[in-house]
Amino acid sequence: MGRYSSGKIITESAQRIELSYLFKAGYIQKGCKASGSLIWNNGNSIRIQSELSEERQFIRLAYQIKYESGEIENLDYQIRLESIPSNLGRGEVFYFICPRSGRRIRILYMCYGSQIFKSRKAYQNRIYYQSQICSKFSYHSVRNFSLEKQISKLEGQIRKSHYQGKETRLKERIRKLSYQKQQHDLQDLLIMVKRLKIDLPEISQKTG
Repeated sequence: MGRYSSGKIITESAQRIELSYLFKAGYIQKGCKASGSLIWNNGNSIRIQSELSEERQFIRLAYQIKYESGEIENLDYQIRLESIPSNLGRGEVFYFICPRSGRRIRILYMCYGSQIFKSRKAYQNRIYYQSQICSKFSYHSVRNFSLEKQISKLEGQIRKSHYQGKETRLKERIRKLSYQKQQHDLQDLLIMVKRLKIDLPEISQKTG
C-alpha cells in the first residue's frame, strides 16, 4: 500500500475500514469465523479474517506496504472487537478497539504514512471531514449532502417508529437530523440568493 502526501486528507479519501460494512458483507459473523477482502479504487487490497465468539472477538488484517525504495513489507495483525448493549434496549453494538489509542471506534483509517489502520483521533495530523475544509459558500451544501446520506441510512434501519407510545431513539435521531438538514437547506438558499444579489422582498411582491 502506498504512502499518502503530507497535504490535508479528508475522511472520504483516506483508506478506511468500516465495521458496519464488514458485518453487511459477511466478513464478520456472530458465533463463527469469517473472511473476505477489500480492494480500493487505487488498487490496494487487504485480506480480512474474523472471529466473533464468546471466547474471542477480533479481526485480523493482512496486507503489503510498498515503499518508494521498492521495499515491500508484509503486515499481519489483529484488532480487537468489543460490544456494548444497544441503547435501543435490544441486542448489542460492536466497536473496533483502536490499536493505538484504545478508543472504541466504528471506522479505522490508514493515511499520512501510517503502516497500520487506527482511529481518526490516533493521528497527529488531522483527518478532516469534507465540511471542515470546504469554502464558506459550499459548507451548507456539503453538510446537507452528508445529512441526507445519514438520514437515508438510518431510515433503512427503522422497524418501529414508536415503542410503548413513545418515539424510538432511532426515529428521534432521524427527526433531529432532518431538522438540521432543513436549516442547512435554508442557509444554502440564502447564500445563493446573496451571491446572485436577488432582492427577496422584491421577488415576494412580484409573486404575491
